[in-house]
Amino acid sequence: MSTKIKRKVDIAEITTSRTFLLVFIILTVYPILFVALTSLKSTEEFYTNVWLWPKKFAWSNFPKALIDAHIGAYFMTSLIVVAISVAIILLFGAMAGYALARLRVPFTGLILFLLLSTTFLPSEMVIMPLYIMMSKMKLLGSYYSLIIPYVGWSLPMTIFIFHRFFKTLPIELLESARMDGCTEAQTFTKITAPLMMPAIATCAIFSFVGLWGELLWASISLSMSSLRTIPFGVISFKSQFATDWGPLSASITLILIPLIILFLFVQKYFVQGITGGAVKG
Repeated sequence: MSTKIKRKVDIAEITTSRTFLLVFIILTVYPILFVALTSLKSTEEFYTNVWLWPKKFAWSNFPKALIDAHIGAYFMTSLIVVAISVAIILLFGAMAGYALARLRVPFTGLILFLLLSTTFLPSEMVIMPLYIMMSKMKLLGSYYSLIIPYVGWSLPMTIFIFHRFFKTLPIELLESARMDGCTEAQTFTKITAPLMMPAIATCAIFSFVGLWGELLWASISLSMSSLRTIPFGVISFKSQFATDWGPLSASITLILIPLIILFLFVQKYFVQGITGGAVKG
């Protein structure tokens, strides 16, 4: 009797979990599909055929978004800013995480606590001081006004993830390298670097996704400049073309493409980083 009851409970748990998972997938994927389908419709068809498959593919929406609305230029600006920012974040985050995990830095726990505490500050709290600082340094409206804050905002969590990753590496591995005459720099680059892909993938995706869609600071720092990141450009594009939903959806689809490509390339290591050493306690 108890076995039958347990089996029924297991079936109920599996059914419930799969139902929630299915609902979550639908809620996540459907908006993406909706935007992709809308990008292939003309504005006239959008108002008469909102939910169904396009009757005629309006491929002209993409050239209109890329050229007429300058989304192509905004795309390149975002790509340059985010790529440079992520590269700096990964480099310095990995070195700082290694130092805190394996070089016996005093007050490591306090340093990590202070770093992580900065991530809980509301972004509105730092916008005004940051704007004043960038203005006095005459960096507003430039690539530097985006890259420097982006690096500063993403480094604390990146350092924490790398720190937890390096803590999972066997200390014997590092000690044997030192006994063979390797310096700390050689140990870092030759011994630990080949093992860092899960942590790198985890940090790269988190940083890229967060920075690629960042709008608040970009709209403030670039308000007096001709530079535009792609989220800021989409806002301008919407106000310029009002209800031209086809090209607007095409520009949003273009925003999603780099995120999908990045995840497809590093999904294997990302899953390892999430479930394994990158965040293992």
